Amino acid sequence: MRGLAVAFLLLFWSSPALPLVTAGEAVRYAQHGNSVLSDTEGGGHAIGSGEIAPEEEASEGGQCTQAAGSAGTLGYYACRARALAFGSVERAIVTFTALLALSTLLLWVYTRRVANAAKIAAEHLPAVERAYIFGGPTDLFLLHDQASVRLAMQNYGRTPAVIRGWLVEFLAQEPHGRKPAYDESKRTATNEILEPNKLFSPPVVFRSEIAAPFFIVGYILYDDVFRQSHTTRFCVGVARDGKAAYAGHAAWNGYD
Repeated sequence: MRGLAVAFLLLFWSSPALPLVTAGEAVRYAQHGNSVLSDTEGGGHAIGSGEIAPEEEASEGGQCTQAAGSAGTLGYYACRARALAFGSVERAIVTFTALLALSTLLLWVYTRRVANAAKIAAEHLPAVERAYIFGGPTDLFLLHDQASVRLAMQNYGRTPAVIRGWLVEFLAQEPHGRKPAYDESKRTATNEILEPNKLFSPPVVFRSEIAAPFFIVGYILYDDVFRQSHTTRFCVGVARDGKAAYAGHAAWNGYD
């Protein structure tokens, strides 16, 4: 559509309607001279008003000749279109106004698309560049009725994260609820910065008062560089022989 508008503008600037006196007006001047027609009762007309004289129509259409071949036919219809759109100053003004309105509409559509693309990119950027912290219990140690673990976490994202806290809890029964619930008294607050692709393990040993088998549940809280808070949860079942596997509903191992 942009190319079509350019073509119309080229036709406009090269059209014979731009001179102040059109071919039709020249015919009228030749017929009536420079005299001003006076208005008469019931039949008078103002200068330049009324229907276009047959000679003017003939002069506009007579300038177009059809040559042989497809190129000649195309040129003939292009000439007719130019005469129709720019055959007079009035027509040229109307055509130019229409082209201006069309160009304004196209500019609005283009601006709207650019704005939408920028909005989508802005919404997509945090998901690509933010931090992603994953972790859980590690260094499991079983000795008779005693068990202990440590907590480890790693930043798999592209930007640093601020670790705000964590919680580790031991349960005798596997949790089955769809909404995780914890003993918040066991939560540890912190303010640790974790760089991308770095591993962090706090110097804390978590000891179980429950003999195996048991379940280790908990979560890790952190903020990304976009000041959004996130939670990574874990739920691991430990068998008597020390083997561990994910357990519980998917919500207990979810993350955001």
